Amino acid sequence: MKLRIFSRVGSGLRFVFIAAITGIVASVYAFAPLPAGSAPPTGLAYDEIVKVILGTASPEPGGFSADFDTAISAQKSAIAPGAHHGLFGSIMNAVDTAKNAMNLLKNGTASSKYYLAGWERTDDPGAQTATIAKPQQHEMIYLNLAKKTYRVVDTNVQAPNVTPPPMEQARNGAGQPVQPGTGKLDVTVSSTSLGSRMVENVQTTGYKVTFNLSETQSTGSCSDGNFMTSMVEYISRYAEPRAAASRVAMAPAMNTRPELMALKPGCKPTISTHTSGGAQPPTGRLAMWTWVAISAGAPTAQGQMNGGFSTVIERGNVRTLGSGDKKLFDIPADYTKEQPQ
Repeated sequence: MKLRIFSRVGSGLRFVFIAAITGIVASVYAFAPLPAGSAPPTGLAYDEIVKVILGTASPEPGGFSADFDTAISAQKSAIAPGAHHGLFGSIMNAVDTAKNAMNLLKNGTASSKYYLAGWERTDDPGAQTATIAKPQQHEMIYLNLAKKTYRVVDTNVQAPNVTPPPMEQARNGAGQPVQPGTGKLDVTVSSTSLGSRMVENVQTTGYKVTFNLSETQSTGSCSDGNFMTSMVEYISRYAEPRAAASRVAMAPAMNTRPELMALKPGCKPTISTHTSGGAQPPTGRLAMWTWVAISAGAPTAQGQMNGGFSTVIERGNVRTLGSGDKKLFDIPADYTKEQPQ
């Protein structure tokens, strides 16, 4: 999905927006490696919904079962081919596709997750597919649940190594000289506890963390603007499940001061940081519900431009797995191997 909401916001703030998205995605979806021999004797399974919400809505936990069914229906509709024929039928199919895409965005995507002994399985009930990762065996197994077929990929086969361009070059553009600038950059971080709450029959503790950035009195390459992200999480006592190894190699930290990603090259403002609250969310615990809201704004020739959106991750149907559940990570006996195209 192209992020067009901020297409007219100052380029400096676009950088912090992209950096924040990158950090959020990395923290939500990356799996850190486990030391050899440390795979837990029991595993965990749960269902999950990921939504994108445009605007300033502030959702609350609840209604997971209905939301899960609705998300599956939206996914099935988005996958289904158009049923209209002829010239006008093609137009109607295009309209239906657009409607289905909006429904998918609104209702979210549903999946089922399974973790056991360092293995990971993700089911897509809308597409009727499943992906099984077995890092110890260097295998990725892809199941087509509707056709009862499978294929296996050897993860030892190395993909071409593509080195991304340096961040400064990507931000500044090849061959463009760095322009100096000054200003005042105010960073405010706060964290509070929301107390205990039952979420989908699981006892959790809630936390809210906000990060506000405001740049003023800018000169040169610096530009005025503001950026805010707010995160609410309800965290359980379950240990966060992990695969035995990262599926994607995480890039090393590019900057020990992430707030500086808001600045264009050459911009060196005076930075002041303010923190409040002392309740910090625990690490290594499964979040049953996570809401991340992002907004930004900047003055332009057409006036003040603002925009924002949020993402919600809902989880439910949490259950533990044991040695008797290992068959979930095997190829079913009645499945046939996919033939090369």
